[in-house]
Amino acid sequence: MIKSFLKLLTRCYRLALPYGRVKLFAVLGLIFFNGLLQLIGVSSVFPFFALAADPDRISRSSVGTWFLSCLPPMSSNHLLVVAGCFAILMLLVSSGGSLLSDILRNRYGYGFANWLRGSLFNSYSIQPYSFFLKRNSAELNQRVLDIFVFVQMVMLPLGEVLSKSVIIILLVAGLFLVQPWVAIGALVLFGGFYFFVLCVIRPRAQLISNGLEKSYVGFSKKTFQFLHGIKTILVNDKTRVFTDEAMSHSHEIGRLSSMLPIFTNTPRYLIEPIAFGGLVAVVVVMALQGRPFADILPNLSVLALAGYRLLPALQGMYSALVNIAAHHFSLSKLEGEILEIENDVLIERPGSTSLSEALTLNHSIKLEDISFTYEGGSSPTIKSLNLIVNKNESIGIAGASGSGKSTLVDLILGLHTPATGQILIDNTPLSKNNMASWRSMIGYVPQDIYLMDETIAKNIAFGIDHDLIDHESLRNAAQGAQILDFIEKELPGGFQTVVGERGVRLSGGQRQRIGLARALYHNPQILILDEATSALDHQTELSVMETIHKLQGSITMITIAHRLSTLDRCDRIIQMQKS
Repeated sequence: MIKSFLKLLTRCYRLALPYGRVKLFAVLGLIFFNGLLQLIGVSSVFPFFALAADPDRISRSSVGTWFLSCLPPMSSNHLLVVAGCFAILMLLVSSGGSLLSDILRNRYGYGFANWLRGSLFNSYSIQPYSFFLKRNSAELNQRVLDIFVFVQMVMLPLGEVLSKSVIIILLVAGLFLVQPWVAIGALVLFGGFYFFVLCVIRPRAQLISNGLEKSYVGFSKKTFQFLHGIKTILVNDKTRVFTDEAMSHSHEIGRLSSMLPIFTNTPRYLIEPIAFGGLVAVVVVMALQGRPFADILPNLSVLALAGYRLLPALQGMYSALVNIAAHHFSLSKLEGEILEIENDVLIERPGSTSLSEALTLNHSIKLEDISFTYEGGSSPTIKSLNLIVNKNESIGIAGASGSGKSTLVDLILGLHTPATGQILIDNTPLSKNNMASWRSMIGYVPQDIYLMDETIAKNIAFGIDHDLIDHESLRNAAQGAQILDFIEKELPGGFQTVVGERGVRLSGGQRQRIGLARALYHNPQILILDEATSALDHQTELSVMETIHKLQGSITMITIAHRLSTLDRCDRIIQMQKS
């Protein structure tokens, strides 16, 4: 068990180190300093009770005589008052140290959680498109939620364990100076009790950990499926199926989580009578040895106060260890997502153009001997493709499902890397170094337009802060998409109208025009339409395509469609076949 705990410490240390070595060691230093304060606070009551029991005792010791020489002359009563005030002050200081330690440990923990979330999002942002094709979006979302579980149930309790360990070690060391055999007995009795209970509880906590891991993922996945497929679920009258499955996972989370307080609190009710019985036994033994009350009282007061601080520390450390054992799965999940890319998050992300090599399109786009196979695929989706698209030319790409039309678009967009061949922009190979510049030249309209639950303005000027939106470009883009009149005349809020989640308040044709306006907002040199009208009815498709045809000759256009009639006004049509 100790070996596994040390391994857990090492893993958390590796995870926390990039957040800041200075911050980490400052928190660890504060934990040790707080332990010293607790020892000083407990020890400070000894002089007061020693003077209360025997005022002349201090003058009979060499240390006491030296201490009195450092103070101005005063009576025994005045000295007792000073000792009492000093003890109160030290207890206040030690309590303040505990409060400060808790505050700073929590600030570090939640600051670390914020850094982890940023690291996770940054790591996702630099992953290739294929990464997201292989991963379930609900599970990726769960990783973000796991950060909260990890910090709340592992990282902060781990800090609690370290803090309580320092306090326990120093308090036991202080007790050893006062009553060596009592300190050894307390360590064996209390430490052995909690160690035994933890050994009994740990396997059960592991079962809870496995169950919580499975239930958290299951609940997240079923909730995600329910919310994103609500229309299909309602039409097929399957709400009960999805809600029952989600709630079964939720019930399991509640059942398992409710067991943890039982495991964590039970030892506290057993240890209190044991501790009091031990204190009574110490007093009885000292009395049977003939020790005077003046000697028993100071020692008893220190023992009682030490026990008052020691027992909550032991219980707090034990509770933290149970929580860690039950939720350490969150650490394992996060390690796989973050530690592998902890160096990559410092790399400039693809969305930035500050380090990107500039590209220009003055002549053509060339695809030379392009081949691509999806991971796990038995045969290439695209094989030895050669294609030249001249500037301001309108190219149509047709073919049956599975012929590689959308894959070709993804290759042109730089979402996939060709297995063989290269893409040339005016004879310059497309690469990671110039990818940002290349994408800044492209306006892309997919079949399924993603609309945020935001205003029309923010959906057109996608990813741009509200205060930085160019309203002239906004109107020009809407005019180019033939949707300006609808926005300004039919919507009560105009460009500030909120479209609802996934654009549910707009028709299919209106969503496609918003997508087209988004593509036109940045005045792209290349417009790529990937089955952009296939989900529309015939009349709406004709209307949207009429809008698009007005752009021909002024922009390079690549249009993908199932129906050849959609492409009849293109300069050329490329027919793709299954490889």
